Amino acid sequence: MIKPDPRTRIIILFIISSAAVLIRKIGPLFWLFLMTLILCRLFSISLSASVKRLKKLWYFFLVLALVQSIFTSGGETIFSIGNIRILTAMGLESGISIMLRMSIVIFSALIVASAPPLEIVYGLTKMKLPYEIAFMVLLAMKFLPLFREEFSDSIAAVQLAGADLHKIPLRQKLSLYACILTPSVAKALSRARYISLSMECRAFRVYPCRTDYCILKMKGTDYTVILATLTMTIIIFICLP
Repeated sequence: MIKPDPRTRIIILFIISSAAVLIRKIGPLFWLFLMTLILCRLFSISLSASVKRLKKLWYFFLVLALVQSIFTSGGETIFSIGNIRILTAMGLESGISIMLRMSIVIFSALIVASAPPLEIVYGLTKMKLPYEIAFMVLLAMKFLPLFREEFSDSIAAVQLAGADLHKIPLRQKLSLYACILTPSVAKALSRARYISLSMECRAFRVYPCRTDYCILKMKGTDYTVILATLTMTIIIFICLP
């Protein structure tokens, strides 16, 4: 288990996600997924906890893969109703590749998401990204959990008032969600206004560059992990069938 530089996490995310988009076949995608899991364990990311947290998202990916497999024709017929081919070999292969690609992107994103947000911002600025954009990334990483918490609290308040969301018709449920979403968005905009005012009071963007409290320095292990990841990705992309 190592504690990598945030720039190492960002570079690995870029390498793996780019390869996941470019690779089309199931075999290389499987090996890339396996390499991503190994990197997650190397960076002390709990895979079981991550799978449980993203449980609802896996259901969506499973449905997406099923739809992709049904609407992709070609190859040997696996399941049919009469003369209508429902599931084919090419469709099944397409669905599995979608599942693998989505899983690779999610687990590679966890490599970055597991680091403290401020360290990621320091890493972005050290990679010569304008500090305004890096600060926007920090605000997004801070705001999204707050927005989710406020929305969850509003849902819990509605349920405590006696509303059963499982029995409400779809049209009323959408209307209820819209009513809940409006005050949550209003609170987020109000917080953004206060943050903007605070930034102006502190003379944000007066100077072209800013000093950093944390000084980052890449070590030999960082270069080794990046080189190994790049090498294995090239091998998977070129050599494996």
